[in-house]
Amino acid sequence: MRRFGIMSVVVIFTLISLVMSGCMVILPKKYPDVLYKEYDVVKIENRTINGVKTAIVYQVKTKIGPRSSASDLDADSKKDIGAITYYVFKNTDVDEVQIICYYAGGGGLQPYYKFKIKRRDAELSGFLNASEKELPSAVLYYFNKLKSLGDIWINDRLPVNE
Repeated sequence: MRRFGIMSVVVIFTLISLVMSGCMVILPKKYPDVLYKEYDVVKIENRTINGVKTAIVYQVKTKIGPRSSASDLDADSKKDIGAITYYVFKNTDVDEVQIICYYAGGGGLQPYYKFKIKRRDAELSGFLNASEKELPSAVLYYFNKLKSLGDIWINDRLPVNE
């Protein structure tokens, strides 16, 4: 009986220590919280547009990293597009994801980019076959496929270097 009590205390202490230290290796990231906490998402709307179940994800960025040209995205935005696409399609039954990103710099909100992709195109790319653990490297590998299969608009009037 005493052994069971000591073992329970050890297990509870271990779990509390893992959570307090930020070690969440044993627990997967929760959708949609991961989008709000890690990818500058401020709102997610689920709508039906012309008979297509669509998730519209709004982002607000306060910083844009270096870009090679005005018509290119910074590295963090590419990562964000991949991760948002992945988490939405893996955790919902929507047929399309739209990401609308604003830049909050220069005294107001300005559109930065808009990205749209259908589920079947994301599946065709092979991107959705990656595990959550493989996500960072999968985004790097599959981003150009996602970009070519989806529709993207980038505000080329924003300054390249800030």
